[in-house]
Amino acid sequence: MTGSTDDLTDDLTDDLVSPADYTDHEASWLTVLDELTGSPEIEVSWEQRGDVDLTAGDPLGSFEDLAEWEGITLDPALADLNLRFSVLNCQWQTSPEHAFVAGEFYLTPLANLVHEDAPDFSSSLWSDEERRLGGQLRIIDEGPVTGAGYFAALRLQAGVANPEIWYSDTQSRLWRMDLDYRGYLEVLRITKGAYDWQHLFTEAPLRSDEYQRAAEWITDMLTALPEIFPEHDYEPLRARMAHRLG
Repeated sequence: MTGSTDDLTDDLTDDLVSPADYTDHEASWLTVLDELTGSPEIEVSWEQRGDVDLTAGDPLGSFEDLAEWEGITLDPALADLNLRFSVLNCQWQTSPEHAFVAGEFYLTPLANLVHEDAPDFSSSLWSDEERRLGGQLRIIDEGPVTGAGYFAALRLQAGVANPEIWYSDTQSRLWRMDLDYRGYLEVLRITKGAYDWQHLFTEAPLRSDEYQRAAEWITDMLTALPEIFPEHDYEPLRARMAHRLG
């Protein structure tokens, strides 16, 4: 046997990143977690913030693999949005003095995303068109602790450098979102993953009986979160919701 335990420890330590070496993007997501865990008006039931590992830190290399294997070229600027955390996840709900709001997010590193399999669309609930589209999707955000089956995904297509974002809700319906990847993360940062916030940016019929619960969840989110996090601007989301319900 060659090498020593000390050598192995040194090798592992070399691959880890200290907090001082976080990118601004990574640090901003730790702030999101700190906002949730540090608020007395939020009850956090589950939180994970994994170590940052340099082996998950090469999104441009992953983009090159995608271009070589699939003929799909992504905008290199997306690499700035990579998160190298092995896991970044939080499930939470508001405290009783506010309208009840609950949420969860679980983000996949962009560098790993392009090597992941597509979600499972084998169920008879999906149409042939949805199965075809589903093969192009790679999950960027989901709720594994909740286990309700919803997810948001990036769509990989030849000739599309800035991919579409699609949302699969708890009713096994698939919706294109009026956001790109950067926009999705920006809104997620202030909604904190409140359940069904994504339907603010889909064409789901929020005035229908089928989506009444989603509309109520979003309305309650836009009541409670501005009270709890007044440093964030929720007015554009409120205006969008008023337009959707108008």
